[in-house]
Amino acid sequence: MACAKDGTDDFDNMQRIGNFLSCASRGDRVGLNMMLRDGISPNVQDYDNRTALHLAASEGHASIVELLLHYKADVNLDDRWNRTPLTDARLYGHRDICRILEVNGGKDSVMNSPMTVVPDEDAKEVNIEISEISSKHDSEPIEQGILGNSEMVKWHGTWVVKTIIERQIDFPVRMVLSANDNTQLRELRHPNILQFLGSIMHDGQMILITEHLPRGSLYDILIKRVGLDLSLALRFALDIARGMNYLHHHKPSPIIHNHLDPKNLLQDEGGHLKIGEYWIQMLYELHPNQERTVGRHLINKGRDIGSFGLIFYQVNTVADPGNFFMGRKFFGSKCPPRIQQLIRQCTSDVVFRPDFNGIIDTLEEVYSSLGKPSCLLSKFIATT
Repeated sequence: MACAKDGTDDFDNMQRIGNFLSCASRGDRVGLNMMLRDGISPNVQDYDNRTALHLAASEGHASIVELLLHYKADVNLDDRWNRTPLTDARLYGHRDICRILEVNGGKDSVMNSPMTVVPDEDAKEVNIEISEISSKHDSEPIEQGILGNSEMVKWHGTWVVKTIIERQIDFPVRMVLSANDNTQLRELRHPNILQFLGSIMHDGQMILITEHLPRGSLYDILIKRVGLDLSLALRFALDIARGMNYLHHHKPSPIIHNHLDPKNLLQDEGGHLKIGEYWIQMLYELHPNQERTVGRHLINKGRDIGSFGLIFYQVNTVADPGNFFMGRKFFGSKCPPRIQQLIRQCTSDVVFRPDFNGIIDTLEEVYSSLGKPSCLLSKFIATT
């Protein structure tokens, strides 16, 4: 992310840039236009030098692309992979955006290739050097998941999160991610997943570097509030489902989370949730042809869907989750029957659980029936 000067404005500037890029990725034209009118540069970049125009072109938001061009966004800035917005639009098949960019002088990058993961023997190491990380002397631990010990640090002038993996999970942990795993994780792009930046091997410890989201986790929200408005609960559920759907449909192979928890569902500057710790499965030492298992549990998509169902139950009721599996399902009077049915389906026998595509369809249908609840989300963001 574009670096701010050291000082008291550093944090605020980071949040502003993150919110701006998030608006572009989500297709929030109103929010983006307000920030542009307030003077933010349309060319601010994230950790990988990707601009709002890159994100809008990748996600297929033609109106956002046009708005950014109206504010004189640079149509040919390269990201870390030497790709332009036109390269991204062409890669993801957004022909209408390709035409808009071409008319405005957009060009394909010289290195016109997708962000593919190459075999380990051919992959270049992408590990971050420990000398690039600067810790505060009075730095306090922060909560950003269920694995390892985390704290805020600076990387090239930008606040990020350093997590030290120093304990076993269920099986012995590989103390370093392979170059292939590092590359794959760094190349993942979605508005609802936490950005993985790289790993460090130092003094026998594996250190993971991820983006920093200062608004805390879904767990923090649940323990502070008696209950969430239905529209906000649905919005959070959609954030989780969209991020998980992206991971489950990742090519060439799906990414299974298997540890989905309110503590690793983190809130960004715009009030949306991002999924963290989706890399945990890559820390297990396995035979190349061995099916991934944890204890006696098969690691599959169904387990992620079950975890989602339980989290969605908590968000709707703020009840003891143990009650659900003990047969005491305390759905509030404001919880629609269709949502109650969806939660039961997600937590039923694994063979009968819906996939995240179906879950998203149901959530969007119920969400749209509420009218226009976006103002409720804005009020929540302003008061938390």
